[in-house]
Amino acid sequence: MPVIQVKDKQHSLTQGQTRLGAGAGVDVSIPGDESMGVQAVLEVSASNQVVIRRAGDAARVKVNGVALVDPTPLIHGDKVEIGGVDILFSEDKRVGATQFVSSSDVAAIVAKRSGPARATTATGGRIVSLVDGKEYQIPAAGVIFGREAGSDIVVAQPEVSRRHASIAPAESGYVIQDHSTNGIWVNGTRVATSQLLARADVVRVGGEEFRFYADVAATAAKPTAAGASVAAHAAPMAPPAPGAPPRPVAPAPVAAAPVSAPPLAAAPPRPEPPTVPGGGSAPVAKRKKEARTAPATVPRQPGAEAGIPQWVWLTVVAFALVVGYLLAKGQG
Repeated sequence: MPVIQVKDKQHSLTQGQTRLGAGAGVDVSIPGDESMGVQAVLEVSASNQVVIRRAGDAARVKVNGVALVDPTPLIHGDKVEIGGVDILFSEDKRVGATQFVSSSDVAAIVAKRSGPARATTATGGRIVSLVDGKEYQIPAAGVIFGREAGSDIVVAQPEVSRRHASIAPAESGYVIQDHSTNGIWVNGTRVATSQLLARADVVRVGGEEFRFYADVAATAAKPTAAGASVAAHAAPMAPPAPGAPPRPVAPAPVAAAPVSAPPLAAAPPRPEPPTVPGGGSAPVAKRKKEARTAPATVPRQPGAEAGIPQWVWLTVVAFALVVGYLLAKGQG
């Protein structure tokens, strides 16, 4: 059922009339001078629709900062002022989405968040007033901040536009958008046009502040270097185009084991040539025979020390001769 809150105390509204004021004859007493008497009357219909009207022409009643003249329906979130005391109205269909917090708990809510901003999903969005602790759920259609009574969240101040700002779910969270000329602020910084909200951001509309909450987005684990390497090798290659030659497959690198050269065997000592009596060496005839049977030695070509094949040098020499011949012929 509909309820009103007066100085942190809730009063349920039943069908029929509920008289607001001070002194005798009132159903809900407003702190103040008892001589004011009954100031306003709330009429609750069978469908729980609530209409407020003045108890008399001399009554001074305001709804959302505007003086009440004609009977006016009340909407969830409206503020009624009688004798300088604010009365907050809530509809029964939104009682589950509205939470009243005592003034002693509001200070804990006002505490600014610590740590980095946390991204949210587009679910579980809600706004908590840091003035009175009232909480508003954000439906799929979003919520509207404004001065007029038809707004989802009413901020009854002259600098607030009729349709001042809105918060609606988006693909990556909740987005706040400015529709006013005086602007809105998030964490003390004015929003240019729109901004993606993070969990526990503080939104200021006019002179009132609201804290935003939503479900925290899950953070994806970053792949490690080893996992990225395995994924890169496991990625399938695109098939070759029709008629194209097959791609060569590179063999897997194999680590070559170090090969150590075998130790050199010690050369046997050269035998001394036999001597003949008289101090001579081997006979001359034997020397001539060894000279005839010994293989002929081939003179070493230039560059052999560097390991260059002989045919390369022959090619270079032939090319130099051809070039010299052509040059001589051209000069002649």
